[in-house]
Amino acid sequence: MVKETILNTIKKYDLIGEEMHIVLGLSGGPDSVCLFHVLMSLAPELGLTLHPVHVNHQIRPGDAEHDQKYVEDLCASHGLTCRTVVFDCNQMAADEGMTSEEAGRTVRYGAFHDEARALEIGGVPKNMIRIAVAHNADDQVETVLFRLLRGTGPDGMAGMDHYRVDEEGYALIRPLLDVWKSDVLNYCEENRLDPCIDYTNGQAIYSRNRIRLELIPYLQGYNPNIKEAVLRLSSVASVDKDYLTSQAREALAVAVRIRNDHEVIMDGQRLQALGTPVRRRVIGLAFKEIGLVEDLTFAHFTDSDKIIFSDKPSARLDLPHGYYLTKVYGDVKAAREAMNTGPSCRMSTVTKADFLGMNLTKGSFAAFDADALGGGVVWRTRQEGDRIAIKGGSKKLQDLFVDLKIPKDRRDTIWFAAKGREVLFIPAVEGLLDRGRYSADYCINSSTKNLFLIEIVS
Repeated sequence: MVKETILNTIKKYDLIGEEMHIVLGLSGGPDSVCLFHVLMSLAPELGLTLHPVHVNHQIRPGDAEHDQKYVEDLCASHGLTCRTVVFDCNQMAADEGMTSEEAGRTVRYGAFHDEARALEIGGVPKNMIRIAVAHNADDQVETVLFRLLRGTGPDGMAGMDHYRVDEEGYALIRPLLDVWKSDVLNYCEENRLDPCIDYTNGQAIYSRNRIRLELIPYLQGYNPNIKEAVLRLSSVASVDKDYLTSQAREALAVAVRIRNDHEVIMDGQRLQALGTPVRRRVIGLAFKEIGLVEDLTFAHFTDSDKIIFSDKPSARLDLPHGYYLTKVYGDVKAAREAMNTGPSCRMSTVTKADFLGMNLTKGSFAAFDADALGGGVVWRTRQEGDRIAIKGGSKKLQDLFVDLKIPKDRRDTIWFAAKGREVLFIPAVEGLLDRGRYSADYCINSSTKNLFLIEIVS
C-alpha cells in the first residue's frame, strides 16, 4: 500500500523521471528509512541513482552517534556511500539567535545543497537532480495547524508542496507526503527495517510536538477525522494557490517596466486594476526576484496596497532586511536599500605574460582563468542563495560568515566579486576578515592563457 501510494504521488506530481539522481535526506528515522527502501526498490526499474545524506546534529549525545552508524551501515548494505555531516546545531542556534530546530533545518538543507552542487559540478545536469525529503501526511497536518495558530493566509493553509524549485534552483520533492505515519510504521515493521526512534518526538518540548501530542488529540474529541479534514483543506488550498500564483506571474510580466537584481519597477495603474489576491501575489513575486524570499506578513501586503493606491507620488513602505516599496509617480518600485559603497575594484582581462609582469600586493587582488570564467562578474554585497566554491563542493555564504563569526549586522556591508550566485573573491576587511577568501573554481593552471583580474584599488 505504501509503495503504491508513493508511486501514485510520483506520477501525479511528476516528481521523478528515469535516470535521475536523488539526493535523499536520511535521518535514520521511520519516514526517511521507509522512503529510502521504496526508492531503492524503484531504482533498477527507473535507473535511479541515490545519494543519501545524513546530518548528525550533536543534539542527542550517544543517540546521534548511534543513528549515524545505523544510516552508514544501512547505506553500505546496499552498496551506497552516505555523505555524513556532523555539526553542533545547539551552538549555531546560540550564535545566531535561533531555535535548535531552525539551526538543524539550516544545516540539513545546506548539506543537501552541497551534495546536489557536487553532482552538478561532476557533470549531472541540474534538471536531473532531485532533493527528496521524507515529510509524511501527518507532518502536513501539523504544518497547516502550526501556521493557522501563527495566523496564516490562504497560501499557508496549502502546507508543504509535493514539488517546488528551491532558492538554489534545485527541485525539492516530497514523495511521502500522501502517506500517513501509521502506514510508514507498518511498512517498516513488515519489511524488518528497524529504524531509529528519536525519543524527543514523544516529548512536548517543541511547538510541533505539542501540536501532535496535545492539540490534535484534543481536536479529535470534536472530530475523530480531523487529520483527514485538515489534509483535504490543504489540498484545496494548494490548488487555489497554484492557480493564483500562475495568474500573478502573468500579471507581473505585463506590469513590469524595469527589473534587475536590486529593483523591480511596475506600472501602478496595472497593479491597481488587478484583484487583491493576484495583486498581493505580484508584490510577493517581485520581492522574491530581488532576494526577499521570506518574512513578508499579511500586514505587509495590506500596507503595500496603501502604497499602490496612494495619491502621494513618493509614498514609501519599509520592509524587513532593508527592502522597501515606493511610488515613483505613476509607477511602483520594489527595491533593496543601497548598501555602503565599500572598497572600489578594477576588473580586467590580461594575458598570463602580462600578469606575471605586474607588481601586485598580496591580498589586494584575485585572478581566475578568464576563458573558463566567461563574463557576468559584478561587485556587490550578499544576496539570497550566494555560495562560494570550496575543495570538494561549495558552502553557503551565510554559513561561511557564521564560521568566521562575522556579526549579523555587518554581513550586508561586505563587498565581493560574484558571477550570478557564485562568490568569487571576498577581500580582507579590517576587523572582520583577516585575509581574503577565494573561490575554488576557475583556478589558473598550466593551460590558462588569459586571466580575469580583480584588483582592490581603494
